[in-house]
Amino acid sequence: MKLKGMDKKTLAIVGGVSLSFVLIFAIIMVAIAISINKEPPKEETEVPHELMGEMNGVWIASVSNIDFPSRPDLSKSELKAELDSIVKTASDAGLDTVFFQVRPSSDALYDSEIFPVSGYLSSERELTLDCLDYIIKAAKKEGIKVHAWVNPLRVATGGAVEELPAGSPGAKNPDWCIKYADGKIYYDCGNPEVREMIANGVREIVENYDVAGVVFDDYFYPYPYYEADEAGNKTVSAFADSETFASHGTEYDDVGDWRRDNVNRLVKLCYEAVKEKDSSCLFGVSPFGIWKNGYGDESGSTTRGAQSYFDIYCDSIAWAKGGYVDYIAPQLYWTADNIAASYTALTEWWSAMLSETDTAFLVSHAAYRYDEWESPGGIMTSQVENASSYENYRGSFFYGYEEIEKNTEGITDELKRLYK
Repeated sequence: MKLKGMDKKTLAIVGGVSLSFVLIFAIIMVAIAISINKEPPKEETEVPHELMGEMNGVWIASVSNIDFPSRPDLSKSELKAELDSIVKTASDAGLDTVFFQVRPSSDALYDSEIFPVSGYLSSERELTLDCLDYIIKAAKKEGIKVHAWVNPLRVATGGAVEELPAGSPGAKNPDWCIKYADGKIYYDCGNPEVREMIANGVREIVENYDVAGVVFDDYFYPYPYYEADEAGNKTVSAFADSETFASHGTEYDDVGDWRRDNVNRLVKLCYEAVKEKDSSCLFGVSPFGIWKNGYGDESGSTTRGAQSYFDIYCDSIAWAKGGYVDYIAPQLYWTADNIAASYTALTEWWSAMLSETDTAFLVSHAAYRYDEWESPGGIMTSQVENASSYENYRGSFFYGYEEIEKNTEGITDELKRLYK
């Protein structure tokens, strides 16, 4: 086509521009076609606390048959009845979440290819009922979410390594286990194979069950056990991981720094395992309430008690700053007037520390101590109101299901007024 009024030079320029336009258009169309066929980007795995809804729930402990099941070897119908009762108790109290202990001691209250059936469920290690599957479905009918509560490193509360059930990872790999002076058996967190096995166990839960979250409690390395000599002098019993330290801790001069790094690596692996299977599934930890004492250390809280950073090698602030926990719910099991560990001082400290991160701040409360405290009526209400005054607060967990079930000292009435 000839354009009127244009000389050859002009036509050449216009033609060149037209050709360039055609080429650019073609490139754009190719890019669009590629993008259409390309896999969509993975969803963001982080769940900033600004986007996280509030959770208010109850811990259900299965270790030693504390809350569920009431004893081993219940029938399927008896197990269902107890789980239905747990859901009803939570619903009646106005709670919206159940933190259900599914792995108390390297065992399972669900269908697992990694861990044997829990002895707290069946003395014969038979899966009478898939308890996790049942409570998820029962809770969903009442609008309640379930978080799978896992104790990652406890292998057994007593006995010998040789007595572990045949299906236990510890029985298959006895060198992964350490018997401590407190009588319990623990997995050696310094062993990379141990950490990978625990992460695989978390991955298995999220892959096979519609859980809203996975949560760890405060048990990592064992709490210090003190032994007295003939003169009555007490010393902390050593945890026998010196060989593992020699093999895997060569980069560290201090065994404490190495142990903390082991726990950090474990928590990060488990976080990644959760997000790999379901980016919307939450991963949280409920650590001991004191990270470090601040007297003499500006980074710690104004407390005088056991310190999770030094005593059990848990650097929960590192987890939050590293971005591999969605929430932290410190166990603040004291009253506001406790001299050594004030509840209000600790809520202020934890909120401040976590406000600098994308990790949500929740609180675990001591419902189990309600009949121990002087004039407990109203304490839980004041504790929740205190915590909720902080902008990054996202809910409360209550440990002591029996007290809520029985309305000890009116605690359930308080929860109803708060949440219903």
